[in-house]
Amino acid sequence: MAQQVDESGSATATVGSEGLEYAKELADFLKETDYFVSVIGHTDNQEPSRALAKRYPSNWELAGARAASAVRYFVSQGVAPKRIVASSRGQFDPVASNATPEGRAKNRRIQIILRSLPK
Repeated sequence: MAQQVDESGSATATVGSEGLEYAKELADFLKETDYFVSVIGHTDNQEPSRALAKRYPSNWELAGARAASAVRYFVSQGVAPKRIVASSRGQFDPVASNATPEGRAKNRRIQIILRSLPK
């Protein structure tokens, strides 16, 4: 799910419009299953912008808010709250180099892990 960028060019914790269509399809799928859903927030290695740092003092909080935003959306679409959890990895699990804007953009993401639970 793509993330929004604020006026300073820093990522925010909200889902961008292009990600909402995918999120809706995923929510429709998840609400019909019994998977346990882990939503993990990630960031790049840049400190939150001054404006963003007032709300999210570190990348831990920003990544956690990113995951919580997705969880709130999934629950609002009918995914059972007892089957979903949000967590943060902050900047510590990059998938691309933080040396370029393109790599940093790839690192600002959420990860969704589905697990079958014993019945």
